[in-house]
Amino acid sequence: MTALCAFTKPGDRLVYTVPLYGGTQHLIHEFLEPFGITGVAVLAGDTAGLDRAIRETPNVSMVLIETPANPTMRMTSIAAAAQAARACAAPPVVMLDNTFLGPVFQHPLQLGADVVLYSPTKYLSGFSDLLAGAALTVDPALITRIKARRIIFGNILPPDECWMLEGRLPTIALRMNRASKNAQRIAEHLAKNAKVSRVYYPSLFDDAEQQRISEMQCDFPGALFSLELHGDKRAAFDFLRHLRIVSNAVSLGGVESLACHPKTTTHSPLAPEEHQAAGITDGLVRVSVGIEDWRNLLADFEQALDKL
Repeated sequence: MTALCAFTKPGDRLVYTVPLYGGTQHLIHEFLEPFGITGVAVLAGDTAGLDRAIRETPNVSMVLIETPANPTMRMTSIAAAAQAARACAAPPVVMLDNTFLGPVFQHPLQLGADVVLYSPTKYLSGFSDLLAGAALTVDPALITRIKARRIIFGNILPPDECWMLEGRLPTIALRMNRASKNAQRIAEHLAKNAKVSRVYYPSLFDDAEQQRISEMQCDFPGALFSLELHGDKRAAFDFLRHLRIVSNAVSLGGVESLACHPKTTTHSPLAPEEHQAAGITDGLVRVSVGIEDWRNLLADFEQALDKL
C-alpha cells in the first residue's frame, strides 16, 4: 500500500496483471479506486495486451506486475513491460511483486523494473513466524518517495523482526534451492496422476511464449505449483482434508509445505467474473513446497489423491 500510494494520485490509472494476490487486487478495488485511482486489468502473460494497455491508457502512472502470477503461475515479461513504459511520454513506474521467485531465481531490477516488492513473511524469512514488507529500487529518489509515505502511515518494521530477518537472509538460497528441486520433482510426478487434470508449474509450460519468458527471466522454476483436480470444489476440499504432512493453510515460502484453496482463501475477495478471467476455479489447489524429503511429500500428495 505504501509503494502504491507513493506513485499514484486521484485521476491516475494503474495497469496491473491478473491474477494478482487477492489482497492486492482487493486493495486496488476497495481502497485506491474509491479515491479516484482507476485499475486497468490485463491477463498475465499477454505481452501484446500489456504493451497496448501501457501505451494507450491515459494518465497511467504505474504498472504493477506479479510474475509468476498467484496462483496460476503465468509468467509476464518484465523486460517487455519496462520497454513499453519507457516509450511513454510520461513513463509510468514499473513495480514488480517478486515474492514467488526472488531474490534467488528472478532479478527484476536487472530487467528494467523500477521498484521490486517482497513479502519477507515468505521466503526472506522462511519460517512463517513474522509479517514484513520490503521495497527495493536502484533510484534513491524513488525510495525517498516511498519512505515519505511510510512516515505518514507509520508502518515501520519493528527492530525484533529486522533482527530476525537479518539472521535468515544468508540462508535464502539454500532454502529456496532445496524447495525448488522438491517442487519440480513432485509437480512432474503429479502431472501424470489420473486425478489431476493439469499442473501449473514453469517446467510444465506447454505454451511457447510462456516457455520463452520463463527461460529468459528465471534461473529456476521455484517452489510453488497449482493443481487443477477433476471434481471441482468437492475434490479440492477432500484432497486438502486427506493431506497428512502438508498443512492446509495459506501463506507460502516457509520451510514447511502448505496447500490451500485459493478461491475460498487468498482470492476470496474477488468477484465471480474476476475468478473466471484469472483462471481461478473451484478445483484449483495451490501448493507451497518446503524443504522436507520430497519422497515423503510426494507420497502424501498421492495418498490424498487416491482417496478422492
